[in-house]
Order: sequence, then structure tokens, then C-alpha cells
Amino acid sequence: MHSWPRRILWIGAALVLGSAVGLAVGVIPPVRGDTYPLATPWAFGTADRAVRALWVVVVLDVLVAGAAVASGRFGYRVLLGLVGILALQPGLGLIDAATAYAAHGAGMHRAVVVLWVCVGLDLVGGLSMVASAVIPRRYWGDRA
Repeated sequence: MHSWPRRILWIGAALVLGSAVGLAVGVIPPVRGDTYPLATPWAFGTADRAVRALWVVVVLDVLVAGAAVASGRFGYRVLLGLVGILALQPGLGLIDAATAYAAHGAGMHRAVVVLWVCVGLDLVGGLSMVASAVIPRRYWGDRA
């Protein structure tokens, strides 16, 4: 039987992975087809740059979830806390994307909703990883 801090950790990792899937399926395709005329070409306004940045966030989310599970499995709780804090960063960065794409018209509204869901998943997932890292060692069971 697994201890409840491990379950909190796995739920957090699953939430972060859910954010990565949401970005890959629900945000990147509409961003690739975005035709908003006032997008600035020198910022992340062009679709190619924005898609590359979103793929970086997807890869970072997958790496963070894997590192969280690995550090929790081997008992590296300090590393788990750092990974949890790192998991908060993509969520905070996606807030900017969600607010920017909200002005891009009706074609981007679904992507904006998915972006806000991904923000929530990243933030709750990161906070649950940090919470599982600060739970006292006696609650982790035999293997911690």
C-alpha cells in the first residue's frame, strides 16, 4: 500500500502531464492557425515562434512530472520541493499567453479556455508536489 504523500505526488505529476496534453492537443493547433492581424512579428506574435515556445512548455511539463515521480520514488525530498517550484513556472508563464490570446478573436476563445485550465493544472500540480515534499518523513511509509 502506498502512503498518502506519494499519492499527492502522483496526482500532482498527473496534473502537470494533463497540462502538457492540453497544450499539445487544445492550444498548439489553434495557435498554429491564428490569423490575428495585429500580432507583432518581433514578439511571440508570429505563429511559428509561439508554437515553438508552447512545445518548450510541453517538454518542460513532461520533464518536471518525470523528475517529480523519480525524486519521490527514491526519497529525494529536497529535489522534489525544487521540482515542485519548477512546476509552478510554466503555469505562471501561461498566464501571459492566456491573456494575450484572449484579444485574438473568437477563433482563439477555446484555446484561451484550455490555456487557463492548463494554468490551473500546472499551479495545483506544482503546489501538490511542494506539499508532498514538506510532509514529515514518518508519513512517507517504509521506502522514504
